[in-house]
Amino acid sequence: MPSRLEVIAGPMFSGKTERLIAKLHRAKYAKKRILILKPAQDSRTENFIASREVCDDGTTRITAKLDARLITSLETFRHAISARDFDVLAIDEAQFFPLDTPLTDSLGWLGRELRSLIREARSEPLRIIVAGLDTDFSEEPFGPMPGLMAIADSVEKLSAVCMRCGADEAHFTQRLGADTAQVAVGDTGIYEVRCRTCYRP
Repeated sequence: MPSRLEVIAGPMFSGKTERLIAKLHRAKYAKKRILILKPAQDSRTENFIASREVCDDGTTRITAKLDARLITSLETFRHAISARDFDVLAIDEAQFFPLDTPLTDSLGWLGRELRSLIREARSEPLRIIVAGLDTDFSEEPFGPMPGLMAIADSVEKLSAVCMRCGADEAHFTQRLGADTAQVAVGDTGIYEVRCRTCYRP
């Protein structure tokens, strides 16, 4: 089986991490060695990735989690994968990994490193699974995700349920409040997922 890159994309609250964790549980059943990485910028959890559900009171609670290593830079990424003691490499919240400044390509260092890894292991059964937001709150491509979707072997684009009207095809992350910075780490209270009708750019 040749190496492959899989991408899971969608808005907040669409089940991206839940889907990633489900794939990793299946890999564990198959006795695969797993390495999970996440950007240190995702401050909602420390050294794990977690799926959540929205409660009746509007808060969220963790429904499943798996241990992960925090990545702060290209150097810590290279160190994390240097032993190559994994069959499955999983990366959550990939949108937080930066692109180059000034912009040189749509992959950033993370995308370039993953592309090189896939090329080097082309005839090995290496599986890389990446999950993240494909667009930000203003419908702009987010970090390396669009570039990774372009070079992936498979892409799953998930939708959520609109938190305003209940439509089951919500693709937009709505920022609540006046903050215009692209990155503002948060959960309910800061963001809602909305359908096209309810979304307000």
